[in-house]
Amino acid sequence: MANSTADEILESLKRIEIDATYSAQSYFEAAKSADFWGRFIVFFPALVSAVSGVISTIYSVKFGGVLSAVSGAVAATASFLGANSLSRSYRESARKYTSLRHAARLEISLGANRTIEEREATVRSLSATRDSIIATDEPVSNRLFRRASQRIEGGVTSYQSSP
Repeated sequence: MANSTADEILESLKRIEIDATYSAQSYFEAAKSADFWGRFIVFFPALVSAVSGVISTIYSVKFGGVLSAVSGAVAATASFLGANSLSRSYRESARKYTSLRHAARLEISLGANRTIEEREATVRSLSATRDSIIATDEPVSNRLFRRASQRIEGGVTSYQSSP
């Protein structure tokens, strides 16, 4: 009976570790994507504004002035609203999941010397931590989860060094 319970606890810890690994990588992928699009939303309109302003000045084209003003307003609005705030949120979630993964790995490695009751309490604590992270997360898209899965299967989270 005790061996069966110990195996169930070990399986629970492994599930938490795997879930945290995939979640962390998904949120890191989401942070990279949000960072790129956040920068693009600010940079591209600012670039269009600059080019339109130059064209308007050199060729006296009224449309260039209007385009410059609109593009400048879009860039300023995106900058003011904090285009990178979503990226920061995703990165913070990814770090929390990474911390959870490390805690689960540590318990898998070193927990064998503890009592069943202590290990059960640890599993419950790690599960509660995971649930609290999930409760505050913005969900990521399936596309980013698939990208994270491919990277994990490619060894991005492996501790083994390449030859």
